Amino acid sequence: MIALVRAVRFLFIPAIWLAFVPYAIAAGRNPGFVPPSYAGPYPTGHVIAVCLLMAVESLVLFAMLRPMSYQLRDWRRPLKVLGLFVLAFFLEPMYTDMPGYVYVNAAFLFAWSMVCLSFVVLGLVISKVSGSVASGSFNHAA
Repeated sequence: MIALVRAVRFLFIPAIWLAFVPYAIAAGRNPGFVPPSYAGPYPTGHVIAVCLLMAVESLVLFAMLRPMSYQLRDWRRPLKVLGLFVLAFFLEPMYTDMPGYVYVNAAFLFAWSMVCLSFVVLGLVISKVSGSVASGSFNHAA
């Protein structure tokens, strides 16, 4: 079980972040709703800030999945992180006609919310299965 958590921690989390970095770079080319004559420079600083923000959010999940203390049947910890991601998602600016890089973090938070939701559901299923197996064996031994 620890090998699965380690694989998620060291492979899946960086893979999700790396998948969103090109999206942030491409979204930086979308200036939003501006007149066609507007030709501003590429927002390098803003795109880097979005990529760093996504890295920090990934580190939250990375820290949550410490292999020695996290078990997949523990569904409360990913539920707490899911709550934080949902809160952060609703605090994101959701105005229309903004530059493209503004929307990248919202999509990133949505993706992580789905990952945390799957951890919560998986943890509930594993805890119910392991609980029923334990109670069944306890009743059988008595």
